[in-house]
Parts: sequence; C-alpha cells; structure tokens
Amino acid sequence: MIRREFRLAEGDAYSSSKMKRTEQRLKNLNYFESVDIQTRPGTDPDKTQIDVEVAEKSTGEITFGAGFSTADGPLADVGIRESNFLGRGQELRLRTMFAAERQMYNVGFTEPYFLGRPVEAGFDLYKTAQDYRTEASYDREALGAILRFTYNMSEKLRHQLRYNYEASNITNIETGASRYILDQEGENVASIVGHSFIFDDRDNRIAPTSGYYWRLNQDIAGLGGDDRFLRHEVQGEYYYPLAKRWTFLLAGSGGHTLGLGRDVRINQRFYIGSEEIRGFSKAGIGARDITTDDALGGNIYYATTAEVRFPLGLPEDLGVTGATFIDVGSLWDIDASGPEVRDSAAPRASAGFGVAWASPFGPIRIDFAKALLKEDYDEEELVRFSFGTRF
Repeated sequence: MIRREFRLAEGDAYSSSKMKRTEQRLKNLNYFESVDIQTRPGTDPDKTQIDVEVAEKSTGEITFGAGFSTADGPLADVGIRESNFLGRGQELRLRTMFAAERQMYNVGFTEPYFLGRPVEAGFDLYKTAQDYRTEASYDREALGAILRFTYNMSEKLRHQLRYNYEASNITNIETGASRYILDQEGENVASIVGHSFIFDDRDNRIAPTSGYYWRLNQDIAGLGGDDRFLRHEVQGEYYYPLAKRWTFLLAGSGGHTLGLGRDVRINQRFYIGSEEIRGFSKAGIGARDITTDDALGGNIYYATTAEVRFPLGLPEDLGVTGATFIDVGSLWDIDASGPEVRDSAAPRASAGFGVAWASPFGPIRIDFAKALLKEDYDEEELVRFSFGTRF
C-alpha cells in the first residue's frame, strides 16, 4: 500500500520534488500518525536507498455528533467509518443524520485499486428527506444509488465516471403554495450518467493554505427515468499564503441545467443562498413567486468569494481565527413565466466578517454579513451560525 503511493520507482533518477509529493500522498491517506522519509547511500556510489518510517494510527471511527446550523436547525448524526478496511485501503462508511429540516441515511464503499489496477471504484446507497416548506412549501423524499469509477490522468488530475439512479417524491405541499410547485407534486425517477475532471494542487486537503483546486461536472439524464436534462457545473478554489496564519482564498462556482425536450423539475434546479452568498437566507436568491413567497430555484447560477483568513491575536493552540469576505453571485432562469414570477440575472453581493473556532467540541463558525446588492424579493439573513461536535 505504501509502495503504490511512491512517485519514484527502482532505477529512476532521484527527484526531490517527487519525494516531496510522495510524502504528501502518504500523509493524505490519513492512515498514519507520522510519516518520515530519509535517504542514505546505496550499495554503489550512484545509488540511493530510501527509508520510510510511519507510525500507524487507528483508521476505524465511530462518531456521535450534535450541533446547530441556521440552514438545518438542531442536528445529530451517528457514523461508522473504516478507512483501511481489511488493511487494503478500502473505505466502508455508514452514516445517519437527523436535523429539524433534513434526515439522511448513507452507506458507501470504496476500493482504491479495483482489480489490482489504479482505478478507484465504489458505490453509495442513500435515502434523504428534506423539509423545504419554509423556503418553498413542500417536502421531498429521495432514494438512490450511485456507482462510480475514478482514475488518475496525471499526478494531480483525476477523472471520474458515475451513474446515479434516484427515485424522488414531492409531497406535503402546503395549502396556498405556488401553482408552479403544485404542478411538481408526485413521484419522479432520474437516471443520470455523468463524469468529472478533478484537479487538486492544494498543500493540504483538510486545512489548505496554498495551491488550487477545480472540478468540472457534466451530467445527462434521459437514459431511462422521467427526467431529461443536460447539466454542467464547475467549482474552483485558490489559496495563497499572505503571511504566517494569514491566507487569501478566492473561490467560485457556476452551473447550467438545460431541459431536453421537457422542463427541468424543481428538485433538479439550483438553489443558492446562505451557503454561497452570505447575507442572504437559505434559498434566498433566485426566482420567486411573489404572491406566495415560494422560492422556485433556477437553471443558471454563479457564486464567487474573496476571503482573507487571519489570526485574532489569541494563542495559536486555541484554534481561533477571523475572516473578512466579499461574496458575489446570482441565480436565474426557470421553465415558468407569469405575472407573479420574479426572475432576474442581476448580481447580488454581500460583505462581512466571521470568526471560526476549532474547539475541542467541534468546529464553530459565526458569519456576520450585509447584503449590498439585492432584488426587492430576495430574503436576507444577517447572521449565519454553525456548530457541531463529535465524541
């Protein structure tokens, strides 16, 4: 397992950059407490021997969590994860999450070397129930499965192929809901084939301070099922160290869903708000029925963030940091029109500051943001709070 992470093979010319990358890959496995790579003279003057010393750590994890977020309210989750199943680097995970507005059940398995080749293969089985009645007057249940294969195209570029089958049901539509939501009631099946290109040059996947990451997703629905659409989505992050514990982050994402011969259903549209553009509530941006105040989502969106993270002058071991940020984005275009529908591609923007604490009880973050550019039908949110703990 360790040898397959090496970027050098026997007989290769020695490369310090490849050795540094090897050390990074071994640490990213998250199987070891420490990784120490040393070189010493080989049997001949033109040969070098490489010694690797690792300290293993427990790779099994049972978690119990509790917390609160402004998006989902009070929440609790229970998870079991083994990231080195049977000592082969296989990952097995089970998770259950309960929140005021969301419930989720997930089982997943990943084989990093499928059939002895450097191809990561896996599957996910999931069931979710989401309460959208606050934002759009309905509930949604979904039961699905994902089959995926991922392989390396280069040292930092990966390609993933996947198939997703999902049966969903829109229920519990409230009396007086928008007619554009009433039309969506009932069961629906989506059969989606997709792929992704993933490039990762970050110095650390868990807490990056330099490098960049981008991902391009493309999905097509229509090989069976009820949905017919083509969806493109791109995400990117860039980290730049300004000084010790000072990091500049520039992030962005965008997407487009195109209906193929039929309208895009409400559960396949994009929704953006507090997660992407702070200062707005969950699903607070985008098309809306102004007579019922129901969010209708959208088929096109973009969201960008510029953020500076910095220390607050407290002891470093407390793990408290601050951040200032500016968010800009928009969401528009739905397959519906009428006098009660408001839909605009005008940019929305917000600015604010936040405080994050890597507490012993779990990550805590509070963001204060003010909307600077908005439409009169958008919904705002001044404070965003999230807290979680595992034990």
